[in-house]
Amino acid sequence: MNRLIHYGSTDAIPFYNCSWEPESEWWQNGVQRPLLGYPITVFGIFIELLYIPIVWIIFKTKLIRHTCYKTIVLLAATDMCAISCSCIITGILLIQGAVFCAYPTFIYICGGIALCTWCGACAITLSLFLNRIVSIGFRDYAFEKPIAYTTMILSVVYMFYISFFTTPACFNSLIMAWPSDPLSEKEPSEEASNYYRNDSQAWNNWIFVICMLFMFTIYCGLINKLARGQNSKASRAIFIQCCIICFFNSCTAIFYNVLAFITPSPAILVFGQLCWSINHGCPALIYVTLNDTIRREFKKLIFRSSTNKVEEGTSGNRASVSRNSIFEYFVKL
Repeated sequence: MNRLIHYGSTDAIPFYNCSWEPESEWWQNGVQRPLLGYPITVFGIFIELLYIPIVWIIFKTKLIRHTCYKTIVLLAATDMCAISCSCIITGILLIQGAVFCAYPTFIYICGGIALCTWCGACAITLSLFLNRIVSIGFRDYAFEKPIAYTTMILSVVYMFYISFFTTPACFNSLIMAWPSDPLSEKEPSEEASNYYRNDSQAWNNWIFVICMLFMFTIYCGLINKLARGQNSKASRAIFIQCCIICFFNSCTAIFYNVLAFITPSPAILVFGQLCWSINHGCPALIYVTLNDTIRREFKKLIFRSSTNKVEEGTSGNRASVSRNSIFEYFVKL
C-alpha cells in the first residue's frame, strides 16, 4: 500500500502499468467462472450475516470478559474483512472473468486487504491456540492475560505491516487465485518478478504451518490429558475440530507458496480457492454448532426458542472437565 501512496496511482507504480493495452483487451485475458463465483459469493454473504449475531451474543452474554473471547472477537473482525475479499469480491470477479488490469486500483487495494487479513488471521489463530495451551497447561500461573493481550497487539501491528509494507495480491480469473504477479507486463522480466515477490507472505505461510502443527500436537495432548479418558467423545470431537482447522489453514498456506513458483492444475486451483474461503468461514459455523452458550443464544435469537439458561462458569475441580468446558477451551476455531 505504501507504493500506491508514494506514486499516487496504480499505473504510476513500476511494473503495474496497464495502459499499454486497452481495457477491452484485458478482459479477453480472463475467463468467466460463474459455477465457482456464485457459490463462493453466496457462502461469503451467509458467513458475514452469521457473524453479526455471533459477535452480538458474545457481548450480550458478557463472554467478552474472558480473554479468550476478546481474541475471538478480534479474529471474527479479521475474518469478516477477509471473507469480503476471499468470497464476495473474489466471487464477483470470477463471475465477470476479471483480471488485475480490468480494475487495477480496486484490485490492488483489495489485494492488500486480502493479504493483510490472511496473515492477521494466521497470527490471531496461533495466538488463540497459545492462549488455550497456556490456560490449560499453566492454569496455576497468571500467564494467560498478559500473553493474550501481548499477542493481540502484536497481531494488529503485524497486519498493519503486511498491509502497508509488502506487495499486495492481484486477482486473476484465469488461475482463479490472487498471486502477487499482476501479469500486467508486456514483456516479463526478472526485475519485475523480483519487484512482485513477497517474501513476508512466504515466510508467514511456512512459519504458520510449522507452528500450527506443533501447537496442534501440544493442544490435543493437553486436552487428552485433561480428559483422562473420562470423556473420550469430547476428546475425539476436539481432535476432529483441530484437524479440520489445521487442514484448511495449512492447505491455503502451502497452496499460495507453491503458486509463487508454478501454476497447478485447475482442480488444485479450485481447491486452493475453496480452502481459503472455508478457512475464514468455518469459525462462525463452529461457534453456532459447538459452543453451548452461543448456540443456545443463537437459537433464541433466530428461532425465538425458549431454553433454560445455563450459567457459564468454571468448575471448582478443573481436573474434571465436562464436554462444555472442553469446547469452551477450544472454541475458535
